[in-house]
Amino acid sequence: MAGSAIGKKRAIVPVVLVALCACIAATVGFALFIGLGTASGAGKDDDSTLGIGSDRSTQSDADASSFDAAQKLAVTVSSGSDAASVSDTRATKDGAAVQRSASDSLKTTAVRTISVKDPDPVLVLSAVDMDDENTVAAAALIGTLDPLPTAPRLQPDTSGEGWMVGQASGYDVASSSTLTRSGRSFDDDCVTVAVPQGQEDLLGHAVEIVYGDRTVIATVTDTGGFAKYGRVLDLAGGVFKALGASDTASWGVRTVSYRFL
Repeated sequence: MAGSAIGKKRAIVPVVLVALCACIAATVGFALFIGLGTASGAGKDDDSTLGIGSDRSTQSDADASSFDAAQKLAVTVSSGSDAASVSDTRATKDGAAVQRSASDSLKTTAVRTISVKDPDPVLVLSAVDMDDENTVAAAALIGTLDPLPTAPRLQPDTSGEGWMVGQASGYDVASSSTLTRSGRSFDDDCVTVAVPQGQEDLLGHAVEIVYGDRTVIATVTDTGGFAKYGRVLDLAGGVFKALGASDTASWGVRTVSYRFL
């Protein structure tokens, strides 16, 4: 019986050893499993690694560039360097200067686009016989009654072909009549002239008369017997008034330059 009991005890010892080894193996295996899980990121992220772990892996390349630029800027600003502040201010001013320069260039271009050519020099006429179409057309080739304010003024030029110089008197309704040789009515404001008798072929012609710096474009509508007094023209009131006289007496007889058109 004693031998049988000893045999049973010897049989139990290996079983216990096997069971103990299994427990140890299980414990070691579990510990390894926990360690590997933690190493592979199975655990919760540490707050100190924000933007480096799983969050960092989900950022795009553009986000990464922005993040790096922001960090660099933050480092520059936080450094408190006076040179960095001056550089940043100067860059801002330079940028504003470039922007203003571009704006000024656009404005200058716009102004040049809408600018107009300077007006041509003109001869300003003191009076024109507006009742005769031919005279009006002739006057338009010589000058204007209504120049642009900025247009340079020309002085009358009497050196060309056809110009003559002579004595001119003045006449009015009181010394003549209200009807001219051409049949046109006459008044003291007509921009017309009379030529000596025998020159009826000039009736209806335009005549340019210059006295000093004033020019009048009149129409020949009458004739008179004043050639014997050495006069070449007799001026109606609209003419000698435009040349600076108030009436026939103040005009008297003056030397004028003239040409028939």
